[in-house]
Amino acid sequence: MAKTESSDQPPAVLDVDVEGDRVLVAVDRGELSLVVEAPRGIEATDLEALLTDVPEKVETVAELFSGGPDA
Repeated sequence: MAKTESSDQPPAVLDVDVEGDRVLVAVDRGELSLVVEAPRGIEATDLEALLTDVPEKVETVAELFSGGPDA
């Protein structure tokens, strides 16, 4: 994942909760929120690989529900 920082973006706020063998992480930055539940010992590379295409999938689903990219 490309890491970019912009001075006009608010900082990311993380809220982490560990319950038994699971971890729940909520990340908020401005109008964006992401919640991930994963096994407690997940490797960062595995998590990154899982999330790598999430932005494109979110965009695709948003277009489907709004009538397409030109709507």
